[in-house]
Amino acid sequence: MAIKNEEIPNEPSSFASDLAGIPSFLIDPEGAAKRVRSKWFWIAPMLISGIVAVAAYYYIMPFAIHAASVSPVPEGATPEQYVKGVETFMKFSTYVAPIFVGVISLIEALVLLAMAAVLGVSARFGQLFNLVAGCGIIQTLGAIASSTILHFKGEVSSMAELRPAMGFDIFLPEGANKYLVASGSMFSVFQIWWVVMMVLIFAVAFRVSKGKAFAAVFPLWLLGLAFSLLGAIFQK
Repeated sequence: MAIKNEEIPNEPSSFASDLAGIPSFLIDPEGAAKRVRSKWFWIAPMLISGIVAVAAYYYIMPFAIHAASVSPVPEGATPEQYVKGVETFMKFSTYVAPIFVGVISLIEALVLLAMAAVLGVSARFGQLFNLVAGCGIIQTLGAIASSTILHFKGEVSSMAELRPAMGFDIFLPEGANKYLVASGSMFSVFQIWWVVMMVLIFAVAFRVSKGKAFAAVFPLWLLGLAFSLLGAIFQK
């Protein structure tokens, strides 16, 4: 059943207030819903996510290079070529990480806009981009947690270990099917937290039921699953 369509008041908009409003996307759907309607809110969370993405790639680069040096070499390459290729890829990923974060957020906002149109929800692209950017902080926390786990682990012996298990994949035995592992990773604490907050904030911001909000958000989770499975194709 749809919630009564009442306008959510906007929060005062400034970079400082937008920074202060970011935590609401972690725990406060009502507060976050007000930020969704702030024209330039997306700048603050996107800036944070971009900086953390660069730092995370830079930090795990030595782990990736070491993993490449002790992993089986792909057919047609020498060990030196393989290690050099991984190093080049990690450096490139570090440089373009903020762009990647922005492109993924743009795609997610467009998918949400399409779903809103299908479901008859009155939402503008800018509002949905604010929602995606704000909730993206949860996934940024996931990246920090992943880097922290690698830090305390100290050393990895395979490329797959660069993505520590934080979901159902933690219960899978070593050497389990890589596609099963990729699917299990989509049920991590951070992924579930992200889906829940996306649904709750969407429902409050656009005055719709949680069921309709879930229907709008669920395709984004499926998109993430598709990317995860695509990444698994390139794992040995």
